[in-house]
Amino acid sequence: MSVDLIVAFGAIALLAVFVGIAVKGLLSAFSQAHAVSDDVMARAAHVGDTHLPEFIAARMRARRAAKVRAELPDALDMVSNSLTAGLTLPQALMRNLDHFPELVAEEFARIIYDTRLGYSIGGAFDNFARRLPIPDVQMVVIASKIGVAHGGNLAESYRMLSTLLRDNMAFEDELRAMTTEGRMQAIVMSALPMVMIVLLGLVKRDLVSPLFTTLAGWGTLLVLFCMQGVAYLWIRKIVDIKV
Repeated sequence: MSVDLIVAFGAIALLAVFVGIAVKGLLSAFSQAHAVSDDVMARAAHVGDTHLPEFIAARMRARRAAKVRAELPDALDMVSNSLTAGLTLPQALMRNLDHFPELVAEEFARIIYDTRLGYSIGGAFDNFARRLPIPDVQMVVIASKIGVAHGGNLAESYRMLSTLLRDNMAFEDELRAMTTEGRMQAIVMSALPMVMIVLLGLVKRDLVSPLFTTLAGWGTLLVLFCMQGVAYLWIRKIVDIKV
C-alpha cells in the first residue's frame, strides 16, 4: 500500500473524529443556550463521547438475552411436563436443571438459589425479570407468579407460552429475511463513495488528491460523511420494523 493511500485513510479517519467532536460541541452549546432538558437532546449531546465499554457491555447483554429467549420454549416444555407429573414449580426447576439449555439452566439455577436465600418464588422470578428485561421473560415471570399465588393450570400456561414464543421468533425470522435487502442496501450505499474514492486514488491519484489537499476538498468530504450518515440511518429506520 502506497504512502499516499495510507495518508488518505488517515485523513478520512481524522475527519470522522472531527465531525463527531464538532457535532457534540454544537449540540451541547445548543442545549445549554436554550436550556433543553429533553432526553433526545441529552443523548445527542454525547455523540462525540467515548462509551466503548458501555457499548460492548450492552451488546453482550443483548446477545445473552437473545440466546436465553431462543432457549426458553424448550425449557418451558420441560417444566410443563414436570408440573403435569405433579411436581411443584421449584421441584420442577430443580429436576430439569441438568437438562435445560445452558443459559436458561444458569438463570433457573439462580432462581432456585434466590429461594434458598429467603426470597419467595415470586421474588426470585422478579429478580429474573430484572436481570433480563425482555418481553418474553416478563411473560414467563407474570405467568409463574400468577400460577403460584392464585393457582391455575401453570403447566398449560407454560405450554401455551412455549408455543407463543416459538411463533413470535418464527415471525421475526421471516420478517428479518424480508428486510435483508434493505439492510444490505444501507451498507452498500453508505460504503460506495468511500470505495470509489479509494479506487480512484489507485487509478487516477491526481483526481482524488484535491479532496485532501484543499479546503474545498475537506468541505466536500465533510458534506459527504454527513449525507452518507443520514442516508444510512434513514434506510435502517425504514427497514427496522418493530413487532
